[in-house]
This record gives sequence, structure tokens and C-alpha cells, in this order.
Amino acid sequence: MLVQQRVARRRAEELLRLGQVGRLNAMGELAAGMAHELNQPLTAILANTRAAVRLLDDEPPATDSARAAMEAASVQARRAADVLARLRRSVERPGSAERRQPVALRAAAEAALHLLEPRLRAAGVRPRIEGEARRPVLADPVALEQILHNLLSNALHALQRVPAGERRLTLRLEAHAGRASLSVIDSGPGIPAPDRPRVFEPFFTTRAGGLGLGLSLCETLAASMDGRLELLEPPGRGAAFRLTLPQAPADAPGP
Repeated sequence: MLVQQRVARRRAEELLRLGQVGRLNAMGELAAGMAHELNQPLTAILANTRAAVRLLDDEPPATDSARAAMEAASVQARRAADVLARLRRSVERPGSAERRQPVALRAAAEAALHLLEPRLRAAGVRPRIEGEARRPVLADPVALEQILHNLLSNALHALQRVPAGERRLTLRLEAHAGRASLSVIDSGPGIPAPDRPRVFEPFFTTRAGGLGLGLSLCETLAASMDGRLELLEPPGRGAAFRLTLPQAPADAPGP
């Protein structure tokens, strides 16, 4: 009994820590997404005002005051874009290159499943781990943990929308040509075809009350580790996401 309480307390502490890291990263992703979203119309304003200035230059009827107004708008639009660019740089997470270290992909998957074990048990889901990636990957352990937690949480949310007897969750490990991958495959209702191209867009979500930043953040974290996160075509019903990371050199110290 005492051991179970200790395990439950450690799991709760880990989930709390992971949630705090996730919220901080989500705040950064939110600011970066806002900068991205606002920078596009500002760039269009800048391009249009410059075009207007050129058109006015080509037409003698244009007045100096109109030209001056367009120039002023162009200057202000450029200044706003510069401010947003500085904001985005200020909230970008530091590069993960310095924090990357050899990590056993299977052990990371097992640790993520352990944290979610109460939710898995409550949903009647018994996950399977298939395949093997014997060489460790080069990854930022915290970023990898966050990606796996997000993918598994999304899969669990999807599985709760199908009957209990149809709930399947598979984690598939593969290695090829110096890279290793971990795929999270669920038997949930899947992602509608029109939504598939947008799953990694900031603020895009089909979940009520969702911010739409989870997968966008995970894709950013994967790229910061020289990796890739992609949505696959599932073999049947459901969704499948694959995280691919570079393997550690053969002579690298073990995890």
C-alpha cells in the first residue's frame, strides 16, 4: 500500500511538472503564433502601400501629400513588423542542440505510458509497443517527454469517442538509415480529410475549448531537435502520428 502511494505521488509530481513546462511552452507558442498571424497582414500593407507609391509616381495627377501619407503608412507598417519580429525572437525557446543527449526511445515511450497509466486503465486501454530501436536517439529529454505526452493524451481523447471494445493504442518503434521513429497509432474516429492538412497549424482545433497549440508546439519541438513530426495515413480507422529523430553516434555514451 505504501509503495502504491509513493508511486502515485511521484506520478502526480511528474504530471504537474510536465503541465507547468507545457503551459510555459504554450505561452511562447501563443505569442509566436500571434506574431505570425499578425505579420502577414502587416506585410501585405507594406507591399500595397509601396505599390501605391510607385503608381502615384507614374501618374502626374498624384499629389505630394498623398505620396507622403503612403510613405508614412509604409514606415509604420515596417516598424510594426519589426516589433513583432522582436517579440517572436524574445519568446522563442532556446535551441535544443545544446540540450540533446542520447535517449532510449523505448524507455521514453514506457515512461510516458507510466505517467498516463491511471487514465489508460480508466479507459480500458492496454497499449502495445511494437518493434525496436536499439540505438538511442539524440533528443532533449524534456521536449521528447512533452511530445510523447501530448500525442498519447490526444490518442486517449480520441479513443474515448469509440466503444470500449474497439479501443486500440499501439506505439511502433522503427530504425532506418541513422534515424529512429516512434509512431502513435490509435483506433479512434480519425481525423476528417479536410482537417488533415491543418493539424499542425497554430490555433487550429476541432476540440471544444482547445487552444489548438499542442500539435503545433510538438512540431516545433521536434524540428528543434533536427527531427520531424508527421501525420500518417492510418492502416484503418483512427489516427497515426510519427516522430522521427536522429540516432546517436555508435560511440556515444549510453543514456
